Amino acid sequence: MPRQREVATRAHLPASAFAPLVPGDGLSAALASFAVWANSTSNRRELMVSTNFPLPDDLAAFLLLNQLVYRGAARPTDLADAVEVSTSHVSKVVTRLEDAGLVLRAPDPGDNRAVVVGLTDEGRKVGDRIVAGVDAYFAQLFHEWTDRDREELSRLVVKLARSVDTVTAHALSRASGYDWSRPTS
Repeated sequence: MPRQREVATRAHLPASAFAPLVPGDGLSAALASFAVWANSTSNRRELMVSTNFPLPDDLAAFLLLNQLVYRGAARPTDLADAVEVSTSHVSKVVTRLEDAGLVLRAPDPGDNRAVVVGLTDEGRKVGDRIVAGVDAYFAQLFHEWTDRDREELSRLVVKLARSVDTVTAHALSRASGYDWSRPTS
């Protein structure tokens, strides 16, 4: 980005403007950091490369396929909500995924007037590579953790997901495709 010509004539920011409002050593900052990192374009592109995603320059296709990996077949409107794009954009991305043999459109079993998008066998193979890539990454992250530490983290994160879902009137369930309102089995 080119430097603005009149930048030197502007008032300087006070020192307080450079300090975050949320301390960097607490839960809120950690959760925000994880969310920003997990959703970063560079992280997603790295996963696309490491899992040999068949449409290497199509981040939108990767995100949509990833939604199907985690939620199973879904309506285009639900996919649009999850990846925060219009349904017409989802339709274009689904067409690219169909052309690559990764997804199919089919009638919704619950409503024959509606369509769902689901993974083909080839799409499932690509999805399996993505899941394996994420699992390998987590194995690296947790290799020095005890089984008890991993189990405790898992229990607490699931508890957090259920609490978020309850407090947000099930927005987490709608956004993720998982039903977090169900009790743990």
